[in-house]
Amino acid sequence: MKVILDAKKLTEKQSAHEYLKWMLEFPDYYGNNLDALYDCLTELRPLTLLIVNSKDTEGYFLKVLDVFEDACNCVLL
Repeated sequence: MKVILDAKKLTEKQSAHEYLKWMLEFPDYYGNNLDALYDCLTELRPLTLLIVNSKDTEGYFLKVLDVFEDACNCVLL
């Protein structure tokens, strides 16, 4: 599975988790937090993330990025 994510949509906690749940097709029971993100990422079939608009992106995105790096391979553009 290859997914392109927009980093600008990952800067606020609530909207970031809604976006991730939709884009990564997480189950309804997804917990909308970083621990749940890690769990779901590690349970997915092989996943490649392409993250666009990551330059100068701050806020919650940096926490999400840490989880991505721990759980899977990702490419920042």
